[in-house]
Amino acid sequence: MKVLQLCFICECCSKVFKPITATENFLKAHSTILKYIALGILGAGYVAYFIAACWMNFQRAIALVVLTCLAVLSIMYDLVKKYKGESIKRFFKPALRMFKANISWIKWVFVLVVLGLLVAWVVVDTSKRQEQLVSFGGLCFFILVLFIFSVHRSAVCWRTLFWGLGLQFVIGLFVIRTEPGLIAFNWLGAQVKTFLNYTNAGSSFVFGSLVEAGIFAFKSLPIVVFFSSVMSVLYFLGVMQWVIVKISWIMQITMGTSPTESLSVAGNIFVGQTEAPLLIRPYLKDMTKSEIHAVIVGGFATIAGSVMGAFISFGIDETSLIAASVMAAPCALAIAKLSYPETEESKFKSDEGIKVEVSGEQNILEAASAGASASIGLVANITANLIAFLAILDFINAALRWLGGMVGYPDVTFELICSYVFMPVAFMMGIPVEESLTVAELIGTKLFLNEFIAYEKLSKLKNNRLNGITEAGKYISMRSEIISTYALCGFANFSSLGIVIGGLCILFTPPLDCIWVFENFIFNTSNAEIETCCEDLFKSVVNNRTKVSFEGSWSSVKNATIYFTQCCHLYNLHNETVCM
Repeated sequence: MKVLQLCFICECCSKVFKPITATENFLKAHSTILKYIALGILGAGYVAYFIAACWMNFQRAIALVVLTCLAVLSIMYDLVKKYKGESIKRFFKPALRMFKANISWIKWVFVLVVLGLLVAWVVVDTSKRQEQLVSFGGLCFFILVLFIFSVHRSAVCWRTLFWGLGLQFVIGLFVIRTEPGLIAFNWLGAQVKTFLNYTNAGSSFVFGSLVEAGIFAFKSLPIVVFFSSVMSVLYFLGVMQWVIVKISWIMQITMGTSPTESLSVAGNIFVGQTEAPLLIRPYLKDMTKSEIHAVIVGGFATIAGSVMGAFISFGIDETSLIAASVMAAPCALAIAKLSYPETEESKFKSDEGIKVEVSGEQNILEAASAGASASIGLVANITANLIAFLAILDFINAALRWLGGMVGYPDVTFELICSYVFMPVAFMMGIPVEESLTVAELIGTKLFLNEFIAYEKLSKLKNNRLNGITEAGKYISMRSEIISTYALCGFANFSSLGIVIGGLCILFTPPLDCIWVFENFIFNTSNAEIETCCEDLFKSVVNNRTKVSFEGSWSSVKNATIYFTQCCHLYNLHNETVCM
């Protein structure tokens, strides 16, 4: 009886599940068609929404139009590259072959045309503003100094230098001197400022009325947390990787730099000097000294997107900050290759096989949370450095005033010394003589302390001008403000030097505790530290049957082969492939 009941239940279940199974099979068999139908419905719905938004209020929908155009262009580019890329390459192959065959004279014609246009531009543009010739002369002087102190002057690639400076010049020309560029970047800056203001929703909930008081810790630092979280989400979605790869591709084909160094410098536009090398972490061990130098210079020449938000909260012009971050990337590569030219054979001739590491988070919420958590160290670092450096600066000024007072100069300060030391640099940048001491003080503060303190002082000078204060040294003109904003936009200071060295050492060398463990512990399986270090060493082994070598951080360890042999003995792996 029970058997019959079970059979009846099974038969009923099979009848119930039969339609479900049939539906699943249908969905699997027609998954591609159904996917395109769903995408078509969503696309049609978005088009209807887009048209309605533009028709009701086009001015309000400008941001939507820009984002939509960027998305459509990127999708079209990927589709054309995927399905018609090879056909396009074959079509242009004869023209490319002819171009390469005549590159020797085409190159010189191009150089002469560009130089002619540049000279004509300088003559016409500076005829009414002759003070700009000082900036041009200063640029030539800085390049000459770098060339004199270059490590390998005979190996300097002038193509890289001129293309880097040219890209910077074109971007600056578009942003500052053309109406469309000025409108576009002003609009972009306004959007960024509006977006960063959403930080107040979170910081007001946590800190209450302290946010409105304008206290740095409660007003500016939460922006770092918010921006870091947003950047993490963009990395998870693959947006940042796509943008960074495209920017690096432009620098690679124009400047002739390797894909790895171009990728790292392009990443510095958006992330910090310790995060950008992570984009190329698998390739660092095979990069040349010149390429590593370019990675370091790129980190010093730019600022991270997260701290840019903090600078904007100071009242620094957001348009200039955004433009300076973008312009600094090609210039950083150019200057890096001038001061340390390439003399080795790079292993990375093309971007084939170069992949940007993807985010390890499982969903958007995890990515947002991870980004916010990752900013804790940055916020703590900013806070600690500001407290320490401002206190040190006050102590140094007190000591200098005390020493100066003994000989009749009680007003000697660190800022005053910097203003005289860096005054020629400020003047050659194009700063008027009467403001050179003020800007030189900012440069010295940025170099010896950090950019936060320098931008905070620049903000005070700007506010004094807006409030009508005209006392010498207490305000800064608009021209000097813009030049200073560009000059201070970077992590180039002595404290950052330690950060970069520490960050790259971690990427290049294995944990020191493993080396210490191998040197000081007896090899036995009861030691957890030995086991962990042996496993890490095994993962880095490259066994080509004739010689054992190591990749990654273990490749630079002197006694790695000895440690490897001891680990093989420890686990009795003499006959295994890894130990043969």
